[in-house]
Amino acid sequence: MVEIKFVFKNEITETQKVMLNAVNKVCFGFDDAEINQEEGHMFGAKEFGAYLLLDNTTVVGVSYLYKRLSEYDGQQFFIGGFGGLGILPDYRGNGYARQMVEKSLHLAAEVGVDIACLFTDRNETAYKLYEKFGFVYLNREAYYFDSLGVEKTLDDVMILGLGDKM
Repeated sequence: MVEIKFVFKNEITETQKVMLNAVNKVCFGFDDAEINQEEGHMFGAKEFGAYLLLDNTTVVGVSYLYKRLSEYDGQQFFIGGFGGLGILPDYRGNGYARQMVEKSLHLAAEVGVDIACLFTDRNETAYKLYEKFGFVYLNREAYYFDSLGVEKTLDDVMILGLGDKM
């Protein structure tokens, strides 16, 4: 039986971490052992939990959830949402990614995220799914500080207003 379950970061078991690493390796080409300190903080926020796609107790997909206080033009807001959405190939094409995006956006809004933000390569097809939910490309470089305080810019940024500050 395949189900989607939310787990807080501190409740992810060691066995689930091993399975998550395997999902990340298949879907993104790397696992935790291959991420250096700088890359691990590129998103500017650390995850507080994840939606796990489970086939019985086996992790076959994931969507990590993030939230971070930010500021623009003197106004504070929470930026975050989800990232690292990956589903093993044998489970793709069944609507699980859509369901995980729906659940992730709902929870992000519930915990007070004002602006959902994704970093997604324009050459990958995943952006088409995100556009169906209303995400749009920023169409300029995004300037931000990562969670280590290092200044970054990135041009493949999609955003979606979730709160009233958009």
